[in-house]
Amino acid sequence: MRNISLAAALLFAGAASVSISGPAKPAKTSAETTGVIAELTGCKTLTADAARLACYDQAAAKLAAATASGEVKVLDREDIRATRRGLFGFDLPKLPFFKGDDSAKDTPEELDTVVKSIQAAPYGKFVLTMEDGAVWATAEPLPRDPKVGAMVHLNKGALNNYFMKVGSMRSVRATRVR
Repeated sequence: MRNISLAAALLFAGAASVSISGPAKPAKTSAETTGVIAELTGCKTLTADAARLACYDQAAAKLAAATASGEVKVLDREDIRATRRGLFGFDLPKLPFFKGDDSAKDTPEELDTVVKSIQAAPYGKFVLTMEDGAVWATAEPLPRDPKVGAMVHLNKGALNNYFMKVGSMRSVRATRVR
């Protein structure tokens, strides 16, 4: 769960934002940005046109190399929306590199999906795997057995609760397992 949260947090750094990953680097705030991004933004301080252009060319080449090697990831808003949708049901920690991130408004409050597989659990409860790979467990018994291919409506409730409605059955509390 911790790896998922960390990976998700890195993916959510913001629209067209950059996260720098590597061994044992502490999280940086925007005021402490270093590395290839700092080099690129530092070029704007040069006043001579030729020097500024040369600086931008060199910094852009380093940024392209860092992006190609995976050291730097650049995400657009659609990537962030898709990732937030895929992580629906998980609580992500508050991390320093989310500061100023307004993409949280792209987090869905509800989601419609389809049951791919079903595993019975004790006391009338079920573990449902959805077509997108998400696995949800009902916290309450369902009135009848769900069927593969059934439509599922998930919505966020108060206090980090989630509710699942399978087909035309009543809503029950559910928890995202993975």
